[in-house]
Amino acid sequence: VEANQRLGAQTVAAFGRLDMFVANAGLTLWSAFLETTPELWQTLVDLNLKGSFFGAQAAARQMVAQGRDSSGYGGRIVFSSSVTGIQAIPNAAVYGLTKAGLRHLARELAVELGPYGITVNALGIGATLNERNLREDPAYAEHWAALIPTGRVGEPRDVAQALLFLVSVSYTHLTL
Repeated sequence: VEANQRLGAQTVAAFGRLDMFVANAGLTLWSAFLETTPELWQTLVDLNLKGSFFGAQAAARQMVAQGRDSSGYGGRIVFSSSVTGIQAIPNAAVYGLTKAGLRHLARELAVELGPYGITVNALGIGATLNERNLREDPAYAEHWAALIPTGRVGEPRDVAQALLFLVSVSYTHLTL
């Protein structure tokens, strides 16, 4: 909790204000339900849920204190969720429930923080090609691509583009 507050204070000191917060820290630990230990449970819940919750709280307090800008913008909060928050995957019970929790937290905070001009979203990231996934499974892309309608896994730039959209100010002015 204190680390989140320090990070927010450092951001304000360096840039004058805090306009966005992305809770991107997360950990995937695979464990069969019947084999899951209390320690594994606590590790995932602490990092994926507790860290995101209190990081967003510290950021939102700063955003509320700053107030809205002239266009009504109050800030952006985005949680890094996962498709496992809606789609069950074997050996991911605890990870999936933390990601589902972030999806629900985003809904709750959107209601509470919307009146301050702060938008809150959860980005449901799917199978993404990265160093960690390739270390765990050198054939990661082939294994997961077969399950994806486009026939390919995501790349970090796909996630970055979606995130950039969600933290941008301009999307609030789109006319559909």
